Amino acid sequence: MKILFTGGGGSGNEALWRQLNHKYELYFADANPGAIDSSIPLERRIGIPKANEAGFRNAIHDLCTSRKIDVLVPGVDEELSIVAKLHETAPFKILLPPKEFVDLMLDKFAGSRAIHSAGLNAPETHLLSEPKEIGFPMIAKPRSGRGSRGVMKLLNSRQLSAYLELQNLPADAFIAQELAVGAEYTVFVAADQSGRLRAVVPVKVLEKRGITISAEVEANREIVQYIQDFQKIFKTTGIYNLQCIVDDRGKVWPFEINPRVSTTFCLVIESGFDPFEPYDSTAPLFLPTSRIGLQRNWKNNFFHK
Repeated sequence: MKILFTGGGGSGNEALWRQLNHKYELYFADANPGAIDSSIPLERRIGIPKANEAGFRNAIHDLCTSRKIDVLVPGVDEELSIVAKLHETAPFKILLPPKEFVDLMLDKFAGSRAIHSAGLNAPETHLLSEPKEIGFPMIAKPRSGRGSRGVMKLLNSRQLSAYLELQNLPADAFIAQELAVGAEYTVFVAADQSGRLRAVVPVKVLEKRGITISAEVEANREIVQYIQDFQKIFKTTGIYNLQCIVDDRGKVWPFEINPRVSTTFCLVIESGFDPFEPYDSTAPLFLPTSRIGLQRNWKNNFFHK
C-alpha cells in the first residue's frame, strides 16, 4: 500500500516513518520539502504547491495518480476543503470526513454553534464583535486557522481592544469562547463509511507550545462517552480530532474539532490502532489499553556547502 502524507514537515512525521515504513510505502509532501525530517529518504520527500496556489488541487490529484497512491492523508487545514472535493472522483482513498463536515468544523464559530445546538455540552461561543455575550475572562481566537495561532486568554476590555488592534482584522473574523478550566485532551476519532465508530484514542496534553510537546494516552471514560454521543448526532465518516477540556467534575468541554489527523497521530499508531489495515466491521471499538507517553525533542541538522 502506498500512502502520501501532506504537511510532511510536521512534527510527528519522522515517528510515522519509523513506525510504518516497514509495512507501507510512505511518501511525505510539503510546500517546503526541506522541512521534512532528514531521516525520511530523499526520494520519499516531495515538494507541492501551497494550498492557496491555483494549481494545488490538480497537483495533488496528478501526484497521487502518477505515483499510484492508495491513501492520501491531508494534514494542513488550508488544504482540507480543497482535497475533500476529490472524495467522489479520486481513484485513491482520502483519510478525511465528507466535505460538509470539513467545512462546518473549519469554521470554528459555525462548528461550535452546531455542537451546542445539537444539545451537547460545549463552551458558549460568539463572534468577537459580541464579547458581552461571554464576559471575561474569555478565549479569543481566529474563526478559522490552525494550531495556537492567534489564541489568547483575555481578562478585560482593554486587552480585547489591544488584541483586535494587533490582529488588524474585523472582529467578526474572530470568536469569543467561554473559558473552560481543567485538563486538555486531543482526541483521535475514526469512523467507518457507515458512521460506525472504529477507534477513540484520548491523548492528555501535558505540555504544549503551539503543538503538543509532551502527552500521554489515557482512556478517559467521559471523553469516550462524549464522542459516542457526538457521533450519534453528526454521523460523520473518516478521521477527525476533537480538542477539549475535562474539568474537575469530569465534564467534557470541546473547544474545537479538527477534521484531520493531528500531530499526535504517531501516538495513536503507537497505542496499537492502524487505520490503514484491512477493516473488520465486526471488530469492537478500539480503545487504548495502556498509558503510552510522548516527549518531543529537537534535532539539529547541519549542512556544509
